[in-house]
Amino acid sequence: MKIIHRQAQPLRPAQSDKVARLSCCCRISELMPLVRQLHDDARAQARASQDTQQAA
Repeated sequence: MKIIHRQAQPLRPAQSDKVARLSCCCRISELMPLVRQLHDDARAQARASQDTQQAA
């Protein structure tokens, strides 16, 4: 997977509610396996905490 980060833009005086952004160029198909793994890990942790609470 290749991720290219843009240079940070110089900060201007805050005149609005906009926030600074960091942009990257990558394909969503390359990120999906990482997202799926994070979701699976979160589900496993939630299940483990439920089992622990039920056992107590």
